[in-house]
Amino acid sequence: MKYAVLILALVGLAACANTSTDTNTAVASVPDPVLIEKGAKVFKYRCAACHTMDPAKRQFFGPHLYQVIDRKIATVDGYTFTDEVKQLDIVWTVDTIQQWLEKPQQLVADMCMPFTGLPKEEDRMALLQYLTHHEN
Repeated sequence: MKYAVLILALVGLAACANTSTDTNTAVASVPDPVLIEKGAKVFKYRCAACHTMDPAKRQFFGPHLYQVIDRKIATVDGYTFTDEVKQLDIVWTVDTIQQWLEKPQQLVADMCMPFTGLPKEEDRMALLQYLTHHEN
């Protein structure tokens, strides 16, 4: 009986270990209304001064971020990017946005913007939920 309990416990642990704990996958696939709402607030207070989520609006200082997930860097029509940024081979996946939100200058050193990152992981995850699941 002891061995049966031990085997069941090990099987349970193995099952937990094999399930995806990748938060980026969770952000991309499962909309969380609470996180999306928090992400909207993060966007409003940390991004909206320069960016919009409406692709029809002219940007003030930065390109729109509507459908930014899986978009190649420097490809928004109507926005002028620096030559250095145009030459980068970056696609804005959930992973790259997560890296950029944490340490923007390490990922894109030549980006002309005064953003120093989001130090709180919960703010980064909320903003990613908002960017991923925003509907215009």
